[in-house]
Amino acid sequence: MRKTAIVASVFASPATARVARFIALVSAHRFAMTNAIAAVALTALGGTASAGPPRTASEIAGASLVPLGVLPHAPEKGSLDPFCARYRAKTTTAAGREVAQRDWIVTSEAPLGRYTVVTFASGFNAGTSAICFARNGNIGVFDGATLVALAYTARKAGWQLGSADRLENGALLIWGGDGPAPPVGELHEQNGELRLTPVAAESTHCNGRAVVPNVYGKPLDAARKILIAHGWQPLRPRDKPDAMDGATTLAKHGIVEAEACSGTGMGYCALRYRNAAGVLGVTTVGGEPDRPSANTVIDYQVACRKQ
Repeated sequence: MRKTAIVASVFASPATARVARFIALVSAHRFAMTNAIAAVALTALGGTASAGPPRTASEIAGASLVPLGVLPHAPEKGSLDPFCARYRAKTTTAAGREVAQRDWIVTSEAPLGRYTVVTFASGFNAGTSAICFARNGNIGVFDGATLVALAYTARKAGWQLGSADRLENGALLIWGGDGPAPPVGELHEQNGELRLTPVAAESTHCNGRAVVPNVYGKPLDAARKILIAHGWQPLRPRDKPDAMDGATTLAKHGIVEAEACSGTGMGYCALRYRNAAGVLGVTTVGGEPDRPSANTVIDYQVACRKQ
């Protein structure tokens, strides 16, 4: 789930308002994760698990996915500072309500095969650029309202897990929790097994009509070459960016598809590409229009053409 108001609020000036239309889909809520909940649950509850727990595995260094049958109460009361209130998702599933009843703050819900995945945290710290960082965040996998598995990262891992978005193939894209950043992996369910994997080499959109190569975390200049090689052509903005906008500077370096850049904070830039299936909106951070290689791709979305 992406919070449209979070990143859009970063762009206060009219000169950069256009970028919000594309960066609105950025998952700017990224959550600080710890292994505290798993340690508490496995110790205090003796590793209790529901009957016939699923097989679990993680291929991501520093991240664990373990069977777990009982969710303990949050170490906090689930209150939110008004600055971070937008991070609480409206619960629509039995699993989400079960998490909320235990004083956790639900941040996203998504289906995964027969299961429901809920991401949650015990609290948030306010950061810069309208971004909040979670405390004690986790990813729970539920069968109905019963927890069956939990994903978390160790403190020593040095990076964090975040929220989950559903992919067209049914898997979930797992975002990082250290501020605006590329996703860190995927969560799959197949034949009774739950598995955390690296982000796939490509993703499909528009019912398979569009294929986007994995350019997450790549410098803008390199990502651009990969997208063009895969049939995504640069789409010039309808309105010419303001002379002071970073998009104008990017255009001088040949990146004519830049719509707008924030110029402050995280230095977001929005760019667009197209093919026969639709339009691809790409978001970067870095704030260095004079150095395209210093801008990193953190998100992209496809707007499908009607058939």
